[in-house]
Amino acid sequence: MINSATKLFPLWAILLSTLAYLAPTLFTPLKPSLFFLLGLVMFGMGMSLKANDFLLIFKSPKPILLGLLLQFLCMPFFAWGLSTWLQLPLALASGMVLVGASPGGTASNVICYLAKGNVALSIAITTFSTVLAVIATPALSLLYLGKQVDVPAMKMLMDIVKI
Repeated sequence: MINSATKLFPLWAILLSTLAYLAPTLFTPLKPSLFFLLGLVMFGMGMSLKANDFLLIFKSPKPILLGLLLQFLCMPFFAWGLSTWLQLPLALASGMVLVGASPGGTASNVICYLAKGNVALSIAITTFSTVLAVIATPALSLLYLGKQVDVPAMKMLMDIVKI
């Protein structure tokens, strides 16, 4: 039963996303529980790992470095390039670059888990990219948007540090 539901994950994601878009008030009661539910998902995935899984990752850090380079160099660049190519309005282009310059999250780890990928590597990249994002997101926003938008990079940095 769980295996069937797992195989249908893309369909579930599309259906629930469409439902949330069409009737967002159905999901509003879940908002206070969001952090708890995300933590529960991460805990469940973490329970499937062993300490040795992480030792293997850290003995050969090249995949982590490659993941971080792709995360912070390619993604914002492609977001900026696609926004420019599509001639998106400044607000949409800014949003694309911000999303491209932001770290991955729980969803990427869940999809990696469901795809039977290297979950330890996914979690390691997510962890390091989240730490680096404190500096990288404001800096990349300034780099890609600074000529078009007044990017308060220092204020962004300080707001992120406060979190």
